[in-house]
Amino acid sequence: MDSTTLDRRTMGELERFLRDDLERLETSLRAIARENRTTEKAGMTDVNLHAADTLQTEMQVTLADRHTRQVTQIRGALERLANGQYGFCQDCEAFIGVARLRALPFAQRCRDCQSRAEQRARREVTKPEVREELEAA
Repeated sequence: MDSTTLDRRTMGELERFLRDDLERLETSLRAIARENRTTEKAGMTDVNLHAADTLQTEMQVTLADRHTRQVTQIRGALERLANGQYGFCQDCEAFIGVARLRALPFAQRCRDCQSRAEQRARREVTKPEVREELEAA
């Protein structure tokens, strides 16, 4: 295998990983939703019980949000795989690399472009108007 392409075995391995991870995340999301529907919220008079319940709910919401973002990333990777675009950087169109794809199978950028995107995002957050917006939210 040359360093700019994926062989069939590696593609199959990455696709299986993506599909297995997608199934695991979707199962977890269903469990979170089911638990939220069945949790009884009535009659909490103890402040400590209410605080614990609130914390648990916030943790579940955070976990569900993270899982939802991961599901979206994995579905995007599977779509790119089906379209023959998997493994290529969305910014520079260079091959992302097998090592990076094994570590992060839904990667959309090569290491260099991802680094630049993260630097841009950090600069945006440090701009006074953006920081004020984030703090107000």
